[in-house]
Amino acid sequence: MLRKNLSMTFSMSVLSVSLLLSACQKQNDDTEKTVSAAQMTQAKAIQNPYEFTANLENIPVQLPACEGNNCPEFQVQRLNTNYDFIDTQVDAAILAALRNNLDLAAINPAASEVFASEPEPSDLNHQVQQYAKAFLILDQQLKSMNANPQITFHVQPKILRKQDNIVTVQLNSDSFLGGAHGTEAQQYLVFDLKQKQQLKLGDVLLPNQKDQLLKQLHQQFQDWVIEQKLANNVQEYEDAWPFKLTSNFYFSAQGLVLQYAEYEIGPYVVGMPTFTIPYEKLKGIVKSEYLPKPDTVAATTASVVKGTA
Repeated sequence: MLRKNLSMTFSMSVLSVSLLLSACQKQNDDTEKTVSAAQMTQAKAIQNPYEFTANLENIPVQLPACEGNNCPEFQVQRLNTNYDFIDTQVDAAILAALRNNLDLAAINPAASEVFASEPEPSDLNHQVQQYAKAFLILDQQLKSMNANPQITFHVQPKILRKQDNIVTVQLNSDSFLGGAHGTEAQQYLVFDLKQKQQLKLGDVLLPNQKDQLLKQLHQQFQDWVIEQKLANNVQEYEDAWPFKLTSNFYFSAQGLVLQYAEYEIGPYVVGMPTFTIPYEKLKGIVKSEYLPKPDTVAATTASVVKGTA
């Protein structure tokens, strides 16, 4: 009987020790998992210190019910990112595009006076609605003159490129407000996530290197005039369309891209001329932090943006 009791006591002791070891092992496993998850999060942050997300959203506007082929189209989209300073600058560029295309004073002086007398709304949606009203007034004015065109206005930002801490937003706008043809514009906004600022052309150039950049750009301009057969000689063309440096730029995979607006350095037929200066020709002109590194990976493109229908 004593031997049996001793055997049972020993078995229970072994079972207790086993359960204790199992519990300790489970606790250790949970600790290892927690440490592993923390390490992975930290490693991810190191690999991608400038995480960037962006979404497009339509700005709601009130348009009248309309049927037929000449209904006015008005659509403005805005960008929502995880960087407030980018959203602020893009919103400002959207408003500038509206001002440049829809002159409230010319279209509706009374509405323009009221709009100007009020404090500028901080809400972009309200400001866009004011321009939508002016757009609809223009539509009615054209129809009252027996003109029956379908007038349109669209503004859409998109993420053109994301490379390390540099993000490029392309702001597209197009309109047809009557007349012989419509207009189109593309503005590039380059942002430095590290510095949290929008970069101007002068910000990316080394000191006293603007003339060197202008020299290379002018050479491409001259080649373009000859290749496109725009004039008998470059000087003849420049007498009508003087060459100048544009501030509209971005960095592509190939180099520094400078794009001109319609009618800026040529007639409507040439569209929006674009010139690219390869990176190998930018050494000593552009600051080294904006030149590609030897181990540069492919940049993400507009696919990072989740659009709205």
